[in-house]
Amino acid sequence: MATPSVSSCLLLAPILLAGLGPMAYAASPAGTAEVTLGGFVYRWPLIELDGPDGPPPRGPVELSLLAPSMTPRSEGIRTRGGPSMQAMLHDVPITIESPEGITVNAMLERKLVNDDRSVVGSLERRDPRERLELRVQQPEQWGLSPSTINEQLMDAYARDYLTRYGKALPRSPAFESDWYIARAANGRVGTFISCDRPHTALPVSGGQTAGDPAANDGAQLANCIHYFIVPGRKLFIQMSYQQSWLKDWKHMEDGVRAMIGRYEVR
Repeated sequence: MATPSVSSCLLLAPILLAGLGPMAYAASPAGTAEVTLGGFVYRWPLIELDGPDGPPPRGPVELSLLAPSMTPRSEGIRTRGGPSMQAMLHDVPITIESPEGITVNAMLERKLVNDDRSVVGSLERRDPRERLELRVQQPEQWGLSPSTINEQLMDAYARDYLTRYGKALPRSPAFESDWYIARAANGRVGTFISCDRPHTALPVSGGQTAGDPAANDGAQLANCIHYFIVPGRKLFIQMSYQQSWLKDWKHMEDGVRAMIGRYEVR
């Protein structure tokens, strides 16, 4: 009996389907990668991505740009011929994601409390270092509202900690973060920045640029983590940079927002 023939179309089907897999970027122009975030499709130039590969099809997108211009790494620092220290001072790693199961507003507000690291009613839930509502708001600076630790609440917390655990509260003020927030028009927090306190300074030699704050302040090794949201696109963004660039936070944030709009394709 003759063996039944197999249609060539059936043989090609798995190959065709494989080409439609989530990691395929055949439809994207050369040098770009498409990713869907929050229901919008973006086409990102590979030169701006942090790493040689494109992002997963639904993100997150990981970028690496230069402060404060927010240009690709290949376009700025290498033209100055600066050493690796200079490159580090200007590098801004960025992550853009669209969370599932939670709004971006709620995701940002979670950063302002320690609810996910403490139990309701516990002593730790009262830690003044980890809750915005327990901090003291200071006069505005660079369009941000600084929030410092309330030392009176801190003393009371330390006493209760000693009573509860029979040992002194571990504390290293030099390593406690300074907080800065900016609110949106609706009054909700739209930007949250947590910065290390400068405690180590390294002299920078060679490759310095006049007017470069990262060079002029002795390259203090204090890092800031900057969170902000784009509610209309359901995007949550995190970026980190040297504290020297904190005064440029709005310029850098606007640069990322403009980039997001520029690379949206549908």
